[in-house]
Amino acid sequence: MKQFRIFCLFLLLLYSVSCIFSAASAAEVKVITLKVSNWFPITHQQNILLEQWGKDLEKRSGGKVKVNYYAGGTLVPAAQSYDAVVKDIADVSNHVLGYTMGRFPFSQVLDLPIGTPPGPAATKIANEMYNKFKPKEFDDVKVLWFHAQPGGYLHTKTRPVEKLDDAKGLKIRCYGSNAKFVGLIGATPVAMPMPDVYDALAKGVVDGLMSSYEALEGFRTGEHVKYSTENVTTAYSATFIVAMNKRKFASLPKDIQAIIDKMSPEYVDKYGKMWTDIEVSGKDWLIKRGDRIISLSKEEEARWYEKGGKPLIDEYVKEMKGKGLPGEEAVKFLLDSFKQYRK
Repeated sequence: MKQFRIFCLFLLLLYSVSCIFSAASAAEVKVITLKVSNWFPITHQQNILLEQWGKDLEKRSGGKVKVNYYAGGTLVPAAQSYDAVVKDIADVSNHVLGYTMGRFPFSQVLDLPIGTPPGPAATKIANEMYNKFKPKEFDDVKVLWFHAQPGGYLHTKTRPVEKLDDAKGLKIRCYGSNAKFVGLIGATPVAMPMPDVYDALAKGVVDGLMSSYEALEGFRTGEHVKYSTENVTTAYSATFIVAMNKRKFASLPKDIQAIIDKMSPEYVDKYGKMWTDIEVSGKDWLIKRGDRIISLSKEEEARWYEKGGKPLIDEYVKEMKGKGLPGEEAVKFLLDSFKQYRK
């Protein structure tokens, strides 16, 4: 009888130890779930690349992180993507700074029509600028990285724009600083996010748009475009931030934080290449459709700058001076960087 009791106690002890180890094991494999949101269409390279970031994170974390990815604005629409991160609706999201004018006053310089060059330069410069100035306007999120479209131009459906006067009376889709630029060159600005532009062009709500070449293919807006005016001196960029909820990042284990921080500069390079590839693809696609590419003369480029570019630069510098921010230094940094990347 005594031996039986000892045997029972042994089994009970063995069971207790097993439970302890099982609980510890379960705690070790507890999966962290992240909600990642993007408003780009499923087939767009912007969407594909951010989704790849999630898969990459899952792999590098050894299965400790599970990413639930929401494409095509299914979690939040484009204009609300930054606030969605701040308010815990999404853990990570892709946001266009110009869709929330006034929210990032210092960084809006990145979108001004001051001659953004083609290729990966805009993406690299946006990250360099953030690292140099560290603007406090992004303190409510964990910045993962910035990326930016190559120079964007004027594209029209109804008539070519070969000189400044040709823009008068045209209704042009724009956003952010572009709205002011469109007005200054004599056209009528119509602000709207890119997902709404295709229908607006089809229905005649707008006569054209300010856009990079990639969006004409990626959002199919180029199906309604016949002319592209390459206003090189006043080319603009659309700057994006891939941001993470600050509290969510702080709650992650240190090894997961380290993985995410290591991935960010890698994805700056990936996004720079992506922008270059889709810019080339978009322009080629447009030309094959019969789009006419218009180059401005040096004299006309100077007119566009004096009429539409310079006033916005001056206004930005004045506004930043009033806020005690180094706006003039930011403009100089960008223009100097543009020259370096054009060499």
